[in-house]
Amino acid sequence: MQSRRISVLVVLIFLAIGHTNHAQSQEWQVGIDFDLAAPQGEFSDQLDKLGWGLNIMGGYRFADTPFMLGLEFGFMNFGRDVRDAPLSTTIPDLRVEVENSYNLVHGDLLLRLIPPPTTVRPYIEGLVGFNYFYTETVIRDRGSFSGEERLRDTNFEDTALSYGFGAGVQFRLYQDRATERAPDEVMPSGVYVTLASRYMFGREAEYLQEGSIDVVTRPGEVLYDVSRSETDLLYFKLGLVITF
Repeated sequence: MQSRRISVLVVLIFLAIGHTNHAQSQEWQVGIDFDLAAPQGEFSDQLDKLGWGLNIMGGYRFADTPFMLGLEFGFMNFGRDVRDAPLSTTIPDLRVEVENSYNLVHGDLLLRLIPPPTTVRPYIEGLVGFNYFYTETVIRDRGSFSGEERLRDTNFEDTALSYGFGAGVQFRLYQDRATERAPDEVMPSGVYVTLASRYMFGREAEYLQEGSIDVVTRPGEVLYDVSRSETDLLYFKLGLVITF
């Protein structure tokens, strides 16, 4: 299976390079994606739930090459649970809303092979970065229409390395056709919608999930049912890219 993936990746690399027959100027890209992430392998055995979130990316394509170097950061949520609880054991008649959210922040360095600006731009990429898993607890006024936050704390966290590869395609929605601009005028040269998928291999990490926190009210203790596994994720991405 692994050799088959590598063979497909090599073929896609040659296809991407084949689209770059002519010299092209440098290019900047900034983008935002809506992401869905499905746990894979051991991670799926522990966490059978889709994550959702947002991702931002900035990249620079070197002049006269198909190579783009970029950085991206994203946030994913894998669920939350909410309960009403007394503010303290000594003030049981004052109750608040307690929310636990189970989150992932990831950051990646990417190398992308992408053809010059055109109507349809397929690309492939390799990535290396980190996954930061954390569980956050927020206290809010119970029954408040605004849901005003009173206290916030991160009560469990872990970090793991990740790496992977992906492929996608950009469809142009807008192209700047101006022939002349002032030297200090910066305007987008194009706007693209992006469809992509990505497989990220995540090293082993500890994390919590929905139902992992058990509060024993009377002695005032919190028990954590900690999950531990490798953290592979399959991403599906829909986004918008602006080029300069």
